Order: sequence, then C-alpha cells, then structure tokens
Amino acid sequence: MRTATALLASALLLSALLSLLTASRASAALFPASVIDGPSSAIVDVDGVAMAPDGTGGVVYRKVLGSQAHVFVARFAHGSWQPPIQADAGQAFAASSPTIAAGNGGRLLVVWAEPYATINQSTHYELMSAALDPGSDGFGQAIQIDPKDIGDGTAAFPSLSMAPNGQAYVAYRVVADSQTLTPLRLGDEQLDVRVARFNGLTWSSLGAVNRSPLVTMRRPTAENAPAIVINRVGTEAVVAWQEPDLGGVARIWARRLFGATPGNVLQVSPDTASGQPISVDADAPSIAVSSFNEAKVAYRLQGGAGSPFGGPHIFLNTLPSSVGQNASQFTGANPVDAAGSLGAPDVSIDDDGDFRLAYTAAGATRTILGSERSTGAPSTLGPASDEHALTTINPGGGGVSAWPASSAGQPVLVVREDLGGGAWQLAQLSAPASGPLDGFALGGSGMGDALIAFRQGPPGQSRVMGALAQAPPALFLLDTPSGWVKNSSAKVSWEPAPEAVGAPSYAVVVDGQVRLRNLRGLAARLSARGLGDGVHHIQVLATDTAGQQTMSRAANLKVDANPPSVSVRQFGGQRVLVRVLDRASGVNARLTSIALGDGTSVRRKLTARHRYAHAGRYVITVRSRDKVGHSGVAHIRVSVR
Repeated sequence: MRTATALLASALLLSALLSLLTASRASAALFPASVIDGPSSAIVDVDGVAMAPDGTGGVVYRKVLGSQAHVFVARFAHGSWQPPIQADAGQAFAASSPTIAAGNGGRLLVVWAEPYATINQSTHYELMSAALDPGSDGFGQAIQIDPKDIGDGTAAFPSLSMAPNGQAYVAYRVVADSQTLTPLRLGDEQLDVRVARFNGLTWSSLGAVNRSPLVTMRRPTAENAPAIVINRVGTEAVVAWQEPDLGGVARIWARRLFGATPGNVLQVSPDTASGQPISVDADAPSIAVSSFNEAKVAYRLQGGAGSPFGGPHIFLNTLPSSVGQNASQFTGANPVDAAGSLGAPDVSIDDDGDFRLAYTAAGATRTILGSERSTGAPSTLGPASDEHALTTINPGGGGVSAWPASSAGQPVLVVREDLGGGAWQLAQLSAPASGPLDGFALGGSGMGDALIAFRQGPPGQSRVMGALAQAPPALFLLDTPSGWVKNSSAKVSWEPAPEAVGAPSYAVVVDGQVRLRNLRGLAARLSARGLGDGVHHIQVLATDTAGQQTMSRAANLKVDANPPSVSVRQFGGQRVLVRVLDRASGVNARLTSIALGDGTSVRRKLTARHRYAHAGRYVITVRSRDKVGHSGVAHIRVSVR
C-alpha cells in the first residue's frame, strides 16, 4: 500500500508536470517571417534554404546586378538572419539553378550553373560552387565542379547535400552537345546524371551514375530532377534519378555512394504490380537518409491506362541500413496515397527509422507518418494553393511542414509544427506587403527545427523572407547516483538537451517542486534542506530560447539524511535489548560499538542482549556510523531493579 507521503509526492509531481506541459504548448516556436532583402524589382527568386544540426544555415536567392542574375546568400546564425552577401562575386555571367547546403559552425556551400562560352551558336555552361567557411564573413573564390562542360546548364537542376563536417555531394544532369541517339519517346533528350564529391576544399567527379548511356531521358524539369542526400556523419550518400527502361517507361533508380565509389544501380519503382505491367512514368524522387544509411525514397507514379492502380499514386520504398541485413536491395515499393491530383512528395527520416512524408493531394496538404515496421494513413493538414509541400522530422516526435495557401484572399505560407504527443501549432507567414508568393523552401536541422524562406510582394516590390520554426529541446538523459547519498552531498547530472538554436537553461525538479532554476551547467548539488530520508523523484526541465520546455524522464535519488537511531527495550527489569537501526543506507556494523554501562561492551554488532547482575542506574552509550558517513553517539539511561 502506498503511504500518504508517497501519494502526496505523486500529486505534487503530477501537478508540476501538468503546469510545465501547459507552458510548453503555449510557447511560441513559429517565429514571424523577417525581411532578408527588398523590396526590389531586382529579386528573381528564392532558390533554397538549408540548416545544419547546430542551428546555423542560410538562404540562397538570385538578384539582378547590372543586367545579370547573380547568387546571394543570407546566413542564419545565433538565432537571426545576417545581411546578404554575394556568393558568385567576380563571375561575369548570369547564374541559374542555385542550391545551398549547410554544415556546422555556419559553413555554407552554394552550387549553380553559369554560361562560359558560345560554341557553334550554342551556349555552353559550367557547374560552379563557392563556400562560406566557419568564422568567415565572405564566400571564397568560385571554383568549377565538373572539368567538363555541362551543356545547357538550365537543365542541370542540381541537388546538393552536406554533412555537418563539411563533406558534400551534388547530383546534376548534363545535356549532350550533339543528340546522337534516337529518342525512345518524343521530346526525350540524351542526358547524363552525374555526381561530384566535395571534401571541404575541392571537388572530385564520380562521373555519370545513370544506368545506361544509350537510353534517352525525359526533357529535364524540376520534378524529374535527381535527388541526393548524404548521411549525417559524411561517410555515405544515396542518389536517385529518373531514367527510362529499354521500353521507354521512366522508372526511378538509385545508388549508394561509398565515398568516391558508386554502388550498384538499384531499381526503386517496379516494372509490374500484381502481375500487370506498369507502363506510365514515375517521377519526382525524394530521398531521406539516416545516420545508419537507411534510406526512404518517395516518388509519384502517373495515372492513366498504363497504370494498374488507375489514377496517380504516391509510392514509398525503403533501402535498409548498409550495416544490416538485406542492405543491397530495396524492400519493395508500396502505394501510400492516391488522388486525382498529386504534388511532388517530400520525405524526412530520423535515426530510429521513423519518417514523415508530405505532399499535396486534390488541393490539400497531406502527411503520412510511419516507422520501419508500419506506415500510417494519410492525414490532411489544410488546403493548399500550390502542388508543393515540404516537411522535416523531429526525432523526439512530430516535425515541421510548410505549404502555400490563401487566407482572406491573400497568399500566405502556412507552417505547422507538430509536437510529440499530438499537440501542434500553426502560423501563416507573409511579407509586409502582400502579393504573389513563390520560391518557398524549407531546410531542416535534423532535430525538428527548420528554416523557411520565400519570395513575396507586389510586382516590382518583391521581398526575400525568412523564418524559423524552433523545435523544443530533444529528450535527454538524467543521471543520479545508483546508491544512497548524504543529503549534504546529493548531486545530479544530465546530458545536454539537444537543441539547435541557442543553449537551453535547466531547472531541477524534486518530488514535483522546482528546487533549482536557470542553470547553465550540466550538474547540480541539491541543498540538504528538505531532503529527508528516503527515495526522491528527480527530473530536469530544459527550457530553450523560445520558452519551449522538455522534461527528462524521472530518476530516483536515494537520500540518507540522518545518523543511525538506537532503540532499547527492557525485559523483566534486568534484561535489555539494544538495536542500532538506519532505514536508509543502513548501519556500518564495523564502526558500531555498544557500551552497556556496567563495563560490558559489544563491538561490530547491531544488536546486543544483556542481563545486568545488579540493580542500579546505567547509561548505555552507542557509537555508530551509517553507510554514507553519518556518525552519531547516543546515551540512553536505564533503571534496573
């Protein structure tokens, strides 16, 4: 049966938890959008945004200087957007298809295509990059990624991914200068899908990774562009692309990349379903890769007479971790949703294999949540005005999703943050002056945080806007001593609460009451006052810079606050029974002595039975020490008849 003290402690703990959880739900973590640049007629588009696990990142966009569109970047650091700087300074020609990736310490990498020569009345492009290193306030000199030209650079649509340590990959398409192959389908072009690897300083080309150089591909668009993602430790990556098979049907294919070595070509989208051929195109590949190299690849299958599924479908396929079994092939594509109109999917994964998938379907944004073992049903988040939705996952539960919509007839960007346990909050972002909204992008930290950027404004007055969705601190571990401790030396410690934006502060909760606040360290010594004998329930509360809170799991702290106690019982007037007790850590018998007052003593025992030979008054003296070091001396008078 639970004691009244235990029930009271549980009630206090529950009360504290409820108040803290309520405060967490009320905290604002979806910040208003800030103006990064503009208003200006020179702003062309927002092209991408990226965020590193340490909370730094940046947005890339194009802006006209003179008569040419050039690449500009605004870094995000210390919780705010920094002034924009030009990334392609010194380059004379217009940039197209810029993309951005982020590493820890404020490191940024930008890739773009630009023309460099006209040959036989055809403009030839090269793929360029520039890096912004930690601690630097400007990009380094632009360098060429591919030693060969890339043909029509407007078809490159590069996909860039960087690990926190600065290792990176880029995947892009190259249009052949002369089309020597007969197109499998009208409008097809002769293309390569190429990959290059960045070691933090220089690029090395892995060459073409597509399956067959003898098969023409669909004319390049943003929705059939290749996708590449590196794992968080920078050791491996996965690239996926669209390429027709020999029958001319566009499939999705993928490869692992082990450093500079490509793995085998793996088929992601199948040829058949339920024994029926699939003769419609698959497109819009999206990849997510965990630290353990488990990959999720989502794609869209077009509907029509050539599909056994009827209308368009979103599919999801899994490539198991490269350190586990069956790592050499995908587990099998599964349809996860269907609708009359489907946007391109966007998938995100954490290191436990949990994933989030976002897309638009029939004018609404939907998400699907799942794990390694199961995939949930689609959930509608709200109406969408564009066939584009993006998401990132929070390993602690939930995540951030964003999509364009309309509010009171005005374009807005809707951002929803889902928290663990089912709570969520919504924000509608817009520029100070409303107008067309486009070019939106979302980049996740991998810890549930996200940077969001978009362009909006009346004609000729566009602004580049940036916002932050800040996740609560991730769950962290609390450590308490495994044995009993003195109340005067009770100490607890904890791991840092993973948090991308700023360092959280901590509070120590003892039996439902906050005992210490505003701690910046990772350990605390508790005051002896109020720490009585017994087992105390300890938790640590982490609070981030936005006021969001995460409570650690409870741990027990065994406190011994008092020295041993002594009990004496008399029997028949001449006999006594002496006991030395400690209901917490226990008595150290080796350091215990009982002097019975008549010259008799007992050592190293916790119980003494004695019969006095003569009547009189005696003083029993007990010296003892408990197992945590409390010592005491007790004097008990007895009268013997």
